[in-house]
Amino acid sequence: MSVRPGQQPETLFHSCIRFVAKNLQLYKNIEYLELLPALVKNAIFLNVVRVHKGFHDEELPRLLLNSSLTRVNLSTSTITDGLLALLAEKCPHLRSLTLSEGNYRFTRPGLCAMIQRLGKLQHLYAKNCPQVDDEFVRLLAISCPQLDTLDLESCKQVGDGSADSLSGMPLVRLNLSYTSITDKFLKTIANERCGKTLEDLNVGHCPITSDGLKALSWNTIKYIGFEGCSIEDLEIVGFGKHLKYICWTISN
Repeated sequence: MSVRPGQQPETLFHSCIRFVAKNLQLYKNIEYLELLPALVKNAIFLNVVRVHKGFHDEELPRLLLNSSLTRVNLSTSTITDGLLALLAEKCPHLRSLTLSEGNYRFTRPGLCAMIQRLGKLQHLYAKNCPQVDDEFVRLLAISCPQLDTLDLESCKQVGDGSADSLSGMPLVRLNLSYTSITDKFLKTIANERCGKTLEDLNVGHCPITSDGLKALSWNTIKYIGFEGCSIEDLEIVGFGKHLKYICWTISN
């Protein structure tokens, strides 16, 4: 194996992980795969998602998912009700779940059944998911009280009905760009727990105006995006002293 000057050679562990991940289908009927240490299973799982375009059946995840996993990324996988059920069953300590850019083949009941069993979840990424709506957000808020990062970009069924559900949550990062929220959403969360913990907020390409932005508590917000919104006068918004970055385009 050739190594460029200054480049660290790959360890034997990582070489083995790459080889097994690449040829994983050949091992799925071998009993010892399920007996591998959790550290090895987790490394194989991550490599399959990052390098080999994810999982597209439930047999292999059934052998690799385990209770030590706290972060699962399914962004390149075919995601079914069966796979969501496996996550709920085998990963009770899950802290971070990425569904975004996966092949969504699950139903809304399957998604709701899973989220009710992931009470320790802190980060959820589910962009452009048609099964996510205001009722799911309500269930999410009840089931996952520690959630601090929520990315529901392009979930068109999410609107102002989610405001009451999210207002009491300790959210730090919230992406609702390309959803159906309006100024009413921002006004509802502004003086509640969510409005006072938010540091990173993206409401780009939503029907948001200066009226909604100025209602926010700006004591904690550091990053905000409202690109594509009808914001004509930034002076009345009253940005806070902690603000570091704004993403905004001037309306024509």
